[in-house]
Amino acid sequence: MPFTLLHPGLFAFGIACVSIPIILHLLKRKRRPIPWGAMRFLEQAFRKRRRILTIEQLILLVLRCVLLALIAMGVGSLMLGSGLQRSIPTTMVIILDQSIGSALDEGAMTALQRNKDFALKAIDELDSGRGDQVMLIGGGAPSSGIVVPESSDLSAVRALIQRIEPTDSGFDLGAALSLAGKLNPDPDRPTRRVFVIATGARGFERSELLEGDFSLKTGIDRVIAMSPASDNIENIGIAHAGATRSLVTNSGVTLPIGVRVELIRSGMDSQRENTSIVRVFDQQGDLIGQRIVGWSGGQTSISVVVAIDPGSIKPMGARTAMISVSIDDDTNERDNSRLIPIPTRSTIRVGVVDQAFGRSSFDDAADSGIAASRWVRAALSPDERFGISIIDIDAARASAMITPNLDALVVLSPSSLDDAAWERIAQLNETGALIVITPDAQVSSLGWIDRIEKITPGLIESGSVLREHEQTMVLAPNQSLAGTNLLSGISSEFDQLSRAVSVTRSVRLNPGSNSLPIAMLDDRSVLALQSVQSDGRGVVVVFAGAFDLGWTNLPARPMFVPMMQEIIRQGVGIGSSMPTIEAGDRLPSPAWVSTNQRITTTNGASIATKLDDTAQAGVIAQLDSQGATRGFIVIHPDADSARTDSIALEEFEGVILAQVDVDKVDWIESADLGNNQAGNQARNQAGGSGTENAGKTMLDSTSPGISLALLMLAAAGVIAAIEFVLARLFTTKLFEAQSQGARS
Repeated sequence: MPFTLLHPGLFAFGIACVSIPIILHLLKRKRRPIPWGAMRFLEQAFRKRRRILTIEQLILLVLRCVLLALIAMGVGSLMLGSGLQRSIPTTMVIILDQSIGSALDEGAMTALQRNKDFALKAIDELDSGRGDQVMLIGGGAPSSGIVVPESSDLSAVRALIQRIEPTDSGFDLGAALSLAGKLNPDPDRPTRRVFVIATGARGFERSELLEGDFSLKTGIDRVIAMSPASDNIENIGIAHAGATRSLVTNSGVTLPIGVRVELIRSGMDSQRENTSIVRVFDQQGDLIGQRIVGWSGGQTSISVVVAIDPGSIKPMGARTAMISVSIDDDTNERDNSRLIPIPTRSTIRVGVVDQAFGRSSFDDAADSGIAASRWVRAALSPDERFGISIIDIDAARASAMITPNLDALVVLSPSSLDDAAWERIAQLNETGALIVITPDAQVSSLGWIDRIEKITPGLIESGSVLREHEQTMVLAPNQSLAGTNLLSGISSEFDQLSRAVSVTRSVRLNPGSNSLPIAMLDDRSVLALQSVQSDGRGVVVVFAGAFDLGWTNLPARPMFVPMMQEIIRQGVGIGSSMPTIEAGDRLPSPAWVSTNQRITTTNGASIATKLDDTAQAGVIAQLDSQGATRGFIVIHPDADSARTDSIALEEFEGVILAQVDVDKVDWIESADLGNNQAGNQARNQAGGSGTENAGKTMLDSTSPGISLALLMLAAAGVIAAIEFVLARLFTTKLFEAQSQGARS
C-alpha cells in the first residue's frame, strides 16, 4: 500500500533526532577516568557488573531511539493505505449505476434515485476548501466518464448527478473501474483515494457480466459501496422478440407471419401465478396482434407466438418495416417493449444464370431434358401472383447482366462463368443479396467450388468429389430445421414432402466452419449448405446436386416448390436484415456506411446524445456515401440486466476485489445514511459544501476510531514510561553495587 506523510519535514527532523542517543552513548564511552584513592574499590565492583551494565545500556539506547522514532512518525502523521487524517485532501471516484436496473420502482423511490442519494451523500462529506476533488463515472454500458479528470467544483458535479437518467444497458463495473484507472496520483500532492460504488446490485445474470476478464488492478486506498438490495421485487421483461419470417412481400402470395416473444420473470414469489398481455403494434401505433400469457408458480420464462396480419406491415424506408411488441408496465418500464425490423419487398427480383439462354436448343428436351432454369422459374414464379420477378441471365454474358438491384441470384452453370462474372457475384453478395449455386448439369468440373470459398470463406472444406450413387439416396427423416435454417418454415411438413425425393448423382460437400446444413441425405452427407454470416454479407446456399433429372428427381417432386420459395424468401430477408444489438453493445459498421443517424419511432424510444452511443434503445439509420438509407439497426433494452433477483454481499464483494487492489470493501447500508434527498436539494440551492451534515457520515463510519498518528504517539508514551522505569532501576542497582564495593 502507498505511504504518505502529512509533514515530511517534521518526520525527517524527528528521525534525525534518533541519532542523538547514539552520539551521546558513543561520547560517554570515550571519557577518560581520573584515578583517586578509593577508585580501586569502585573499579572492582564495576568489573563484576560490566557485562550486565553493557546490556542495560544497550536496552536503554534502543528504547530511546524507538521513542524518538515513534514521536517523529506521530508528529509527521505517517499515513498508511487509505490515510486516516481528515485534514488530507480526498480524491473521490464515484461510479454511479444508472443502468436499466436502476429504473426499478422500489416504492418510495426508484433505484436510481437511491443511487444518486448515496453519491450525493458521499460528495457532501468533501470540502473543496481542503482541496478535495471528485471524478464521476457512469456505470451503464458503455461506461462513460461524466466528470473526467477529477474536479474540485463539487456543486457542479452534484448538479450533474441530479440530471442523470437511466440507460437501457447493463451495469458494466469492469469498464468503469478501467476508466477510473486514468486517475493519476500527483506525488507532489498527498491525497487519499476513495472509490464510491453507488449501486444496489441485483440480478445473478448481471453479476456474471461483472466477472469479466479485466487485467487492470486499480490501486486505491478504500472502496465504499452500498450494500446489495436484499428484497426481491417482481419484474417481467421482454428478453427476445422477432418475426417468424425474415421477409414480407407487399404483392403476390403473402405467407402467414407471427411474432415470437420470450418473456422473463425475476424476483417473484415461487408460488405466484399471474398473467401478462403481449401486444403487437404497427408503425402508426395501431394494435395488430395480442395474446394473453399465463404464468404458473415458479415459472421464470415463457415463449409465445402472436399471429399478425401481413397486410398491416408497411415499410418505413430502406425497404424495412418496423413493428413493436410490448407488455403491461410494471416495476421497471424500460424492459417492457421492443422494436422488430422486418425487411419488405413489393417484388423479389431473382436473377437466374444458365448457359442455355439464347440458344435454339433451350426448348429441345431431346438432348438433356428440361433445363434447370425452367424448373427454377416454375417453382418461384409460375405467374405474377407469387410476387417474384425472374431475370434470365446467360452465363456467357453474366458479367454484364448481373446488376446491383437483384435481391437474389441462382447460378445453375457455375463452370461457365468468367472471372468478371465471379467478381460481380462477390460484389452482389457483399450488399446482402442471396446467392444460390448448384453444380452444372452437363459438366463434371468442380473448379467453381474454389470460387465460392473466396466469396464466403469457411463454407466448404477441401475434398469435394463427384459421386455416382449405385444405390439411390433419399432425404434423411426427422432433420433439425430450427433456428436460422432457411427451411425452418416448412419443418412440420418436411418429412412428408421429402419421402419421394431421390438422388442418383451428387457432389460431396464437406461443411466448413461458416456453414449450416440445410438438408441431409440418408447417408448423412449434405444435400445443401447455407453460410452463416455476421458481417453484413448475404447468405450463400450451395446444393450438392444439379436441378436436373439425371442427378435428382427433386425438381419434379412437391418438395421443390416450397423448398425454393423458403430459400429465396428467407435468404433474401436474412441478407436484408441489419443486425439487432443489445443496449451497450458496439455499433456494427459495414464498409459502405458513411453516416449513422438516430431516428425517432412511434413507441417513444429514447434518443441518445451521441450518434454512436448505444446506451439507449432505439433505431439508428445507416446511410451510404450518397446519403441514401440502406439499413436500420435496432438497439434493444438489455432485459437480462433488469432482473431483480438479489445478489449476495459476498458474491458482489468478490467481483469488486477481483478487479481492485484493496483488502476489503466497506459496506454502507442506505438506511443508515437516511433519506438525504431534501437535504441535498437545500444544499444545492444554498451552494454549500455539505461538510456541516449531522448524523452518521459515510467516510467516518468506515474509519477506525483512533488514527495511526495517535497510535504512534501513544506507543511513544508507553516506551517513555518503560525507559523511565528501567533507567531508574538500572541506576539504583548500579549505586547499590558501587556502595557494596566501597564498603568491602
